[in-house]
Amino acid sequence: MTKKHTHFPMFIESTGKKVLVIGGGKVAERRILTLKEFGFEITVISETLTETLTALSAEGSFLYRRGRCFVEEPDSRRQTRGTDGAEPDGPEDIWIELWPADLLLACTDDRSLNRQIGEFGRRRGIPVNVCDAREESTFWFPAIALNDELTMGLVGSGKSHGTVRKAAAALRKIIEERSYEK
Repeated sequence: MTKKHTHFPMFIESTGKKVLVIGGGKVAERRILTLKEFGFEITVISETLTETLTALSAEGSFLYRRGRCFVEEPDSRRQTRGTDGAEPDGPEDIWIELWPADLLLACTDDRSLNRQIGEFGRRRGIPVNVCDAREESTFWFPAIALNDELTMGLVGSGKSHGTVRKAAAALRKIIEERSYEK
């Protein structure tokens, strides 16, 4: 018996949809650059941003809230962040539940915080992508190839990011050169 695929590729209307990205590093940067192509309304919560994201924020490409992200614990009203047990105590402490989102991306370098963001998204029924734990995600963020007529999304099994990267590059070249029209 052949193993069945477990994730169906699906395209959603992006216009006016709110995406909340927690994190401002290289992974967040790659995902934000992709999301920008589709007209999402993007909010980024992070203590820092890459140079590229700083420039995009200054241009107004997305709303940037500088600060630490806190996630409500399900069994209490106490707010915590990651494993340090810090309590929110200042204007730069941002509670995730105060920001509406149609999609949620956990892109921090804090494993515990990413896990908490994933749990939060699942509890609230918000599709969530946890950058460092595919099994905690309710959707996988695809490699994208597009032109004015076509949009392709590509994901792999999780075993080899290099394979997906190479296949996506080949697809991008095909649609860029429009070799399928020849």
